[in-house]
Amino acid sequence: MPKVTSVEPQKKNPKRFNIFLEGEFAFGADEDLVVNRRLVVGKVISPEDLGNILFEAEVGKLMERMYRWFSIRQHSEKEVRDYFKIKNLKLKIQKGEEISELVIAVLISKLKEKGLVNDLEFAKAWTEARRKSKQKGIRAIKAELFQKGIDKEIIEEVVSSQSSTISEEELARQALEKKMKHWKNLPSVEFKKKAFEYLMRKGFEYDVVKEIIENFTKKE
Repeated sequence: MPKVTSVEPQKKNPKRFNIFLEGEFAFGADEDLVVNRRLVVGKVISPEDLGNILFEAEVGKLMERMYRWFSIRQHSEKEVRDYFKIKNLKLKIQKGEEISELVIAVLISKLKEKGLVNDLEFAKAWTEARRKSKQKGIRAIKAELFQKGIDKEIIEEVVSSQSSTISEEELARQALEKKMKHWKNLPSVEFKKKAFEYLMRKGFEYDVVKEIIENFTKKE
């Protein structure tokens, strides 16, 4: 049975280690794997354990990739699954070894354990960001979250809580105000047409759009 002869920190990432068996490089491992499997010099590894360790090492390597990806923004569970669907499609075209469904399932489980994949928190962050920065209406946000694979119950819960912080009318008003410098000299009919189409694309309900445009028209 092979024996661990060296455990060396990787140069580019000191939190990952190169594991050598019988003097030969065998695999890379993250800190969790080294600690959990007690990968220290002198440890003898049975063939069965080696298979399990190599599986966990593959998951750990993908976790590092996920950490970098999640550092940009949060992602839903569906986005993670879609990421690997695309990755496997590329590997298939390149005739490479695809990532197994079992590895992906274990990876997602670990991401959930570490709080990285949490569809409720993702939906909250997404909704808040889209309403604040893009002045998106509820209808548009619901559609976006649905595309991200968020359950209907979570969508309704999050949208309801966010709606209480700022009204649809106020968001629509803010969105339209940003366009007024470009549209203020337009004839009334053309302004109403542009404003209506713009706010509907933003995902606001018809009654909200109608009310906001009427208020702007009266002011002007």
